[in-house]
Amino acid sequence: MNLKSTVIKNNENSSDLKLMSSEESKISKKKKSEDSKVESQKQTEKINLTTTGQLIDDKDKSELKSEEKSNRSIIKKKKEENLEKKKEEENNSKLEDSKVNESDMTSSIANSENISDDEIANPRKSQMDKAYYLANLAMKINDADEAVRYSDEMAILNEEPLTRDQRRVFCGCNYLYIEKLRSGLLYLNKLLITEQTGKRMINEIKDLKEKIILKRCEHVIRIINENLLTKKIEPEVMALYLKMKGDYYRYMAEISKGNLLYVNKQNAFHFYNEAKDIVKDFDDLNPTKLNISLNYSVFLNEVLNKRINSFFYAKEALYNALKSLKNCSEDELTSEDMKDTLMIIEILNRNVEDWYKEEVGDIFEDEKKAKKKEEEEKEKKKKKHKKHKEEEKEENNKDQDKDKENDELIDTSSKRFKPRKSISGNVPEIPNLNLGSSMVNPNSSHHLNPNQLGKSIINVKNNF
Repeated sequence: MNLKSTVIKNNENSSDLKLMSSEESKISKKKKSEDSKVESQKQTEKINLTTTGQLIDDKDKSELKSEEKSNRSIIKKKKEENLEKKKEEENNSKLEDSKVNESDMTSSIANSENISDDEIANPRKSQMDKAYYLANLAMKINDADEAVRYSDEMAILNEEPLTRDQRRVFCGCNYLYIEKLRSGLLYLNKLLITEQTGKRMINEIKDLKEKIILKRCEHVIRIINENLLTKKIEPEVMALYLKMKGDYYRYMAEISKGNLLYVNKQNAFHFYNEAKDIVKDFDDLNPTKLNISLNYSVFLNEVLNKRINSFFYAKEALYNALKSLKNCSEDELTSEDMKDTLMIIEILNRNVEDWYKEEVGDIFEDEKKAKKKEEEEKEKKKKKHKKHKEEEKEENNKDQDKDKENDELIDTSSKRFKPRKSISGNVPEIPNLNLGSSMVNPNSSHHLNPNQLGKSIINVKNNF
């Protein structure tokens, strides 16, 4: 019984296990089918989401394209303005940081290796020397932006007057930067004349370049007034800085209009004349004097449109320089100053030749033609005048011959009326004779008639 019962129980257990396994298999199949359905639903939802997202993206893209087309010019302008502001803010922040963080820089310099005691003692001077070196290097490789940045830093940080080399770097860096912008403006002006399309974009670029030039010129003038002219400097250096101010006001006058044009012209004229007054007693070969003459003649020609005055002013400066150049010795010709003077003399000579060919030569030719015409007319008038004089002389000679004949007749009549001498030597009085005014004044135009003369003689005889 026990065995049977155990067998039966085992069989029951096995059947129960089979049933359980079958039910579990059914449940697992159901779960799998449900999971597959859920996954399919998820995939369909994802596909729908992607399709709807693509549709939304396409709509957004079309809208964005239309907005970008409409606002493209505004965005470009804003970007360019932001770039300019960022550059100015970076430059100003760097300069302010250099002034404010001197104490921090001293600690960093003291902790660094291979630094001299002078740099630790005067970090401002060491930074200025580095700026001078980098500005000179940037100028040599024609990197205008970096050259201007480091030259400004050098001029602001320097507590003493700039040396000759430092002045040369400061002037050269700013000249390099401005001349690149001016040459770009000239090219854009030519494009506006030649090109028929794209003038709107060319004008936008031109306006941006003009704004950059104006800001740069104002910045340079501010540095000269606040940092360079405030120190004790020689008269020649003073004239150089005044000449630079005149140059940058001239650059602004070339691109300004209306009241700004008038103000910039007046300022340039004022500072050029101040520089000329300082240098008027200097040698004719002095490079600063020649440079002032060169730039002032260009100002007269290009800004004030006084082309004949500019030609004669440059010609006079060139003539005086060449005249004094003949008396120089070999040592003077090989000096550093003479290199600058010779370079300026070449530019003056080139300007004089170009201005004569382009502008003044035609005026002189017209004047020569006018002078020839005047001379020919004068000769014609002289010939007419000579003929008229000859005719008058002939008429006068005829009148003189007649006068001589009449005078001879008067002389003969006057001889007859000479009084006789008496024995006592007294001359008897001549009676009043009515002979007319011609006998009293023989040189008068009224001459005696021979018939009247005979009558008067007969009357006298009768009286006696």
